Amino acid sequence: MVRIKAWHALVLVLLFTTAGCGQGKEEITVSAPMSLKDALEETKKGYPAKNVVINLNFGASGVLQHQVEEGAPVDVLITADQERMKDLEGKGLVDPSSRKDFLTNELVLITPKDVKIVENFRDLLKAGVEKIAIGDPGVVPAGKYAKQTLDSLNLWDELKHKLVLAKDVRQVLHYVETGSADAGLVYLSDAYSSRKVRVAAIAGKDLHQEIVYSIAILNNSRNQKAASDFVHYLTGAEAASVFAKYGFSPISVQQ
Repeated sequence: MVRIKAWHALVLVLLFTTAGCGQGKEEITVSAPMSLKDALEETKKGYPAKNVVINLNFGASGVLQHQVEEGAPVDVLITADQERMKDLEGKGLVDPSSRKDFLTNELVLITPKDVKIVENFRDLLKAGVEKIAIGDPGVVPAGKYAKQTLDSLNLWDELKHKLVLAKDVRQVLHYVETGSADAGLVYLSDAYSSRKVRVAAIAGKDLHQEIVYSIAILNNSRNQKAASDFVHYLTGAEAASVFAKYGFSPISVQQ
């Protein structure tokens, strides 16, 4: 049922965003994690090729993977999990020559801005911390990294009863912003996007797998040239400055 809903959601996105597109324009669909929403919307506005219509489709990396596996009309895919991209490559769904690892991120522990009860991960054990939001580890990479972090700190079993699983990292952020959760684990870039939360602690890189965003062109893309040009732009210097502004760290920048 989850896969059917994900597919229907993407179809609706494409129907609404393509309605009224100008004649003679090329069109590509870019599927990306919710954590990239703000940065990608800005890079889209700055993209110099005005003859290309770019449709952005956001969701958890696991949901995006399912959409691709079901044949969704996607041209460019970005994941926050290298393993999912490698899995799709192994299934022959993405062009391996186009695949690049282009951004990194950090995992942080956040609380509502004025709440100071949590200053480190062990503070999550306090009685005053009743709900901790993380992405669903099965489909949300940020949730997977959160579980790895809590496991590494020997806190997972003690905190399981407090966990609230979210459909994506932005829902985790929303739960903490609204006080629906006392704390949450999100990417640093998500914390950057909100004035309603504070970063209580940063998860050491030794506590979880490296957070790397991969980008690739789908083999079934109907606009390979336009997709390739946009990927080149996203991995170039101009887009890198935008990603950095939103808390991401570009790995390598194409000239």
